[in-house]
Amino acid sequence: MKIDDKNLKLIYVLKIGHNTKGEGIYEFIFSLDTTQIDVEGWCWDQSPACDHATPPTENYIDDVITLKTKTFDLFCLHEAVDREYLHGYNTIHALAYEIEKESDENGYDTYDSLFGSDKEELDDLPLLVFHYGTSLAQIKEMLYNRKIIFKKNEFIDVSAIKI
Repeated sequence: MKIDDKNLKLIYVLKIGHNTKGEGIYEFIFSLDTTQIDVEGWCWDQSPACDHATPPTENYIDDVITLKTKTFDLFCLHEAVDREYLHGYNTIHALAYEIEKESDENGYDTYDSLFGSDKEELDDLPLLVFHYGTSLAQIKEMLYNRKIIFKKNEFIDVSAIKI
């Protein structure tokens, strides 16, 4: 079955955790209908999200795509201790965003090793931000810029591919 990457819309990003290789594992949950949500059933209207918000139930999900990467870490809205998940639905807050790496005393961070040592080159690469309703096509493009490709219904960090 061909994936409808323009009509599949992001409705939840679930941080699974880290594996023994140090890769962050995330599930990007998509739906063809972003308006049909169970706010009370999933506790999206309760604060803080970290103690309440749950992923959508199976009958609301059209696709789940896993991402494993060492390249960056994401803060996911379901981890928030100061807001409800409904803020993501209303795009007040992102469902997930890249945690900015801290620089060492010389101004370099792990991104430098990924993208070369030219600091100006890094400034051109914005932090990743994933909003409710973002299409799979848009997410593929954002991740492709980070050398993460879409293959066999998962996002694959090209640095993890063994040749």
